[in-house]
Amino acid sequence: MKKITQLFVLVIMLFNYKCATKEKVHTKNHVILDFKDCDSKEKQYDFIQINITKDFKKDKMINDAFCEYRFINKDKSIVYVSSDIYRGSRLNYKNLYNIGIDGYYPRRTMFSDTIKNQGKDTQNLYWLEYVLGDVVIGYTRVSEENKQKYDTIISSLKRVKKP
Repeated sequence: MKKITQLFVLVIMLFNYKCATKEKVHTKNHVILDFKDCDSKEKQYDFIQINITKDFKKDKMINDAFCEYRFINKDKSIVYVSSDIYRGSRLNYKNLYNIGIDGYYPRRTMFSDTIKNQGKDTQNLYWLEYVLGDVVIGYTRVSEENKQKYDTIISSLKRVKKP
């Protein structure tokens, strides 16, 4: 009888784990971002795909013919993807300026595979900006508890030919 009870508890635990795992999978979303009408002679893509949870609100901005998508969470943290490889996002301008960066020079940007800048802001929240050749991705206002989640979103970026 004891073995049957243990087996029953084990089956219930496995079932609960499987349901929790399924729930996490369903909250992820493959988002395709359309950059085909964005101006940048260095751009080698029309679409970007990232995996982001559904609890973010998506906005699109156009600054000087460069496009930027922002994903805003209810805690005010933001993930962004931009085609502006010369200035990055305005969201991290102050953070970059505080570490001595006032934009990315075209020559350096074009010959670099990756430029990574990161740190903590004045409110002790994390920020990050990657220039990955012809695209910029980053985040701002991220708490320490959520940093791994945001790093996973950043690492999910893919250039795709068609949606």
